[in-house]
Amino acid sequence: MASSLPLVVSLNCIEDTSFEVEALAGVASVEHVGLSHLADGRIETAVAVLLHSLAFLPRAAQRRLQPWQLILCLGSSDRAVDSALAADLGLRLVHVDVNRAEEIADTIMALFLALLRRTNLLSQYSSSSSAASGWFGSIQPLCRGMRRCRGLVLGIIGRSASARCLATRSLAFRMSVLYFDVNENNYVKGKGRFQQSSITFPPAARKMDTLNDLLAASDLISLHCALSDEPIQILDAECLQHIKPGAFIVNTSNSQLIDDYALKQLLIDGTIAGCALDGAEGPQWMEAWVREMPNVLILPRSADYSEEVWMEIREKAISMLQAFFLDSVIPNNDISDEGEENSGIAYEGDQVENRELRTSQSKESKVSGLPQNTVTRSDRRHSRSSKKAKKRRARQSSQQKSHDFSGVDGSYSSQQEDDTAISGMEQSSRFASPDDSKSKQICHLESNMESSSRKPETMSEGLNRKCVELLKDGFVIALHTRERTGFHVSRQRVPGGGWFLDTFSNVTKRDPAVQFLVSFKSKDVLGLRSFAAGGKLLQINRRMEFVFASYNFDVWESWMLEGSLLEDCRLVNCRNPLVVLDVCIEIVAVVDEEDGVARWLG
Repeated sequence: MASSLPLVVSLNCIEDTSFEVEALAGVASVEHVGLSHLADGRIETAVAVLLHSLAFLPRAAQRRLQPWQLILCLGSSDRAVDSALAADLGLRLVHVDVNRAEEIADTIMALFLALLRRTNLLSQYSSSSSAASGWFGSIQPLCRGMRRCRGLVLGIIGRSASARCLATRSLAFRMSVLYFDVNENNYVKGKGRFQQSSITFPPAARKMDTLNDLLAASDLISLHCALSDEPIQILDAECLQHIKPGAFIVNTSNSQLIDDYALKQLLIDGTIAGCALDGAEGPQWMEAWVREMPNVLILPRSADYSEEVWMEIREKAISMLQAFFLDSVIPNNDISDEGEENSGIAYEGDQVENRELRTSQSKESKVSGLPQNTVTRSDRRHSRSSKKAKKRRARQSSQQKSHDFSGVDGSYSSQQEDDTAISGMEQSSRFASPDDSKSKQICHLESNMESSSRKPETMSEGLNRKCVELLKDGFVIALHTRERTGFHVSRQRVPGGGWFLDTFSNVTKRDPAVQFLVSFKSKDVLGLRSFAAGGKLLQINRRMEFVFASYNFDVWESWMLEGSLLEDCRLVNCRNPLVVLDVCIEIVAVVDEEDGVARWLG
């Protein structure tokens, strides 16, 4: 009976076909044919052929394929090349693939961790006999340069499902996430075209206006650009000049997105701390000394592989074959592209609320006769509350009480006396102190939980008040000069030197050097952490200069805010009241009291 069944050949693809044999029992017979058995004639007699990639087969195998056969290409690494070759040979080729965003994000995270923690170098050293000397011996030099993940800034170039998954993982590691959308910013300039994507990032991720700004602010950089036309260089030699010194680069996308020669020179110069590539091409990476560098990791095009992915592809191919043999259905390409996959995580970024809020609002829109629902609809563009409908009446009645911020701030004072970390939930923090050893989640304090039952005032009403009491822990602000002729910025006057507070007029509030994180020490005492200076606090040095030098509240880092309006106030140093900084404060980002996530305004 087996001889009467149609034959399915696995051509240099699946050696163990027991899974396919069991699934297609009574429908078709399945055999594996290796490249050494091409002359056996099994390929020509097969009705369907399974293979990895048509382009990777030798010409002798390609010539044996017949136009009337159904050829399933399982997980091809370059579908465009295989399709073009099949058209030239007159073959009927069907691509079968699944989404691999989770695998790519896992690999990128593993590569970043390996570079930050130097695990590849230390694992080689641990096998030697000298490893017994331990931390205080010869292993200490190998550990120099190791970094912690918390507080680092991840810059994502491109918008895809794997980029979204990577952003979610990075936020769990208490990193800050920036991203730059290549399509939306028209970065291609007609030289090529990138695949459009509707992927949305988590609300805590911040969108950057220019690629150079992202490179200058990111400690970790990952590329997620899927090309549909000829490849172009996103990170060319000129663009790489803006990269932050000491940054790490990981590229699991097309290798032609980066200027390899410029990247290699940055490694030699020590401008970047390391890089990891999935499938490096070109002679510049073939030199043995480059591959042996401890801060260079090169994978053989394996970032998107997992056993789960391979089994999903095989199951999808079996379903196609069953429909083909039993129902005479000729299959089409069944591909779950990375940029089109919807994993059920509906992030809407800065413009739309999270999925819970949209679901509750859609349910409420069907309910009539509730006057408080009408009020909520008019305010929901600005409100960050996601309470259910049954609690809206109670929150609306206590809405006027939400104008009083002093009670909430007062409850923080006992918890923040020795605060060495940036306040607010750590997953929404922009930076974290390198010396911080405490994990504080102020958004879950008892006092905040009590006030969360009250509906907060809308964003438009709150910011129009312009009162100093509006400033809360975790808010991001920009400091205008009193005349609003420029911004107070944090910068290094000498490369590699200390950080000073200077004034510039040719910058915008989008510049990380302009942005400061409000960190309350007590009810009336606050500190300002600089984004550009890695979370250091504004303070006064012995020369009475405004500098950023410490991560902890000690003596000179505490400030009092005087004034009734944000547009006309001043910062007074608690240690020396004669040190005054006249400023005009603009709120750039606020922290949602409901979920503790910082959301950027405008």
